[in-house]
Amino acid sequence: MSGDVPTDAMGGAFSRVGGHVPTAASAVRLREETRGLTGLAAIMVEERVHPLWVRAGTGDVDRAISMLDPAARGLKCAHEPRRIVEIGAGAGYRAVAFATEYPGAEILAAEADPQLRRTGLLNTLSYDNITYVTAAVSTDEAQYGYFDRVGPEGWPALLAHPAGTIKARKLAQLLSFHRFSDADTLIITPDSASAKILSQPLPPALRLIAVETGGKPLPADMARCYPLAQFITVISGDYVLLYRRGQQRLPPAPRPVPVLSADGPARFFRTENVEDDGFFHLSGGGVRLRPNAADEPPARLTLSVEIRDHAELQVSFRVAEQSAPVRFTVKIFTEAGMVLASGSEVLRDTRPRGLVLALREHQGRCEVVFTTEMAECVSNAGGAASVAAASVWAEIISASLI
Repeated sequence: MSGDVPTDAMGGAFSRVGGHVPTAASAVRLREETRGLTGLAAIMVEERVHPLWVRAGTGDVDRAISMLDPAARGLKCAHEPRRIVEIGAGAGYRAVAFATEYPGAEILAAEADPQLRRTGLLNTLSYDNITYVTAAVSTDEAQYGYFDRVGPEGWPALLAHPAGTIKARKLAQLLSFHRFSDADTLIITPDSASAKILSQPLPPALRLIAVETGGKPLPADMARCYPLAQFITVISGDYVLLYRRGQQRLPPAPRPVPVLSADGPARFFRTENVEDDGFFHLSGGGVRLRPNAADEPPARLTLSVEIRDHAELQVSFRVAEQSAPVRFTVKIFTEAGMVLASGSEVLRDTRPRGLVLALREHQGRCEVVFTTEMAECVSNAGGAASVAAASVWAEIISASLI
């Protein structure tokens, strides 16, 4: 590309190719125009609102061209995808193609290589229906790293190694954390980590598994472990397509786990800065916690719960009677004392409010801390701090792990 090509604020060069999908001629032109460039370059493809980003001087250009039309490469869906999971998403080109083709679908794109993270995020952030994550997916939680190269192009190869900095996740953990357990389409570009993931429990709503093989049969490790009786196998272009033979009956949706019930999963309840009559359980599974004055330590309720593949904590608050503003705060601590999530809400009337705390991936026991306090200092006619909090009840109506 010539030196007078316009650049964006990030220093990336822009190129424009014609057509919704690059033709052979435009692909040649694209390679010519990006030759000699370094760093990030944005490819403006007509009929697409957002540019495609590539790392100039790498194989990204060829990969982008091949991924812009998955159906032409053999990835053909016999259904209307709604929940798509992509393992080995690369820089996000295939995810962008599916987001454009199926705007009503939600897409979870996972890529193990951290060097592709920036390009992948640039390509997918403009699409509300794509979630791009850096993650290796395997049958165990081993450490992986890029310690080898394969193929004539010398692509980096992912290998299990104790010195690796990438911790793999199991497929079920990834889907549960990102709430994709109802995925109907699974696309895999296999590596050493994901070679055996089809031996794990698959989403019951899954209708298509597409494995990118370059037109070859399934890799031996993958062929030995997938549930043959449930799928019909078709080699189509660059993919091996596994169509589910018949839909299984879906299990009921997971039920929320209430953590405040007296007979719930909490190991203990501990109160601090609470008077003898300042805390009690409600019949519906919530609690009342009388707030302290703003110039006093807040009333505090701590409970211990086990977090297993939960995505969020949903909490509902209410003030029993019209009063001065009350501040509710929720914090979740790991056993090591790290704050896993936190949030706060000030209620100025009796209408219930909700708070959702997104949980970073964590497995194990945590402490959930609820505090209540008056949000403002109120003085009486004599100038002394008011103890209006004594007549106020703050209610934590519910708190559930989802």
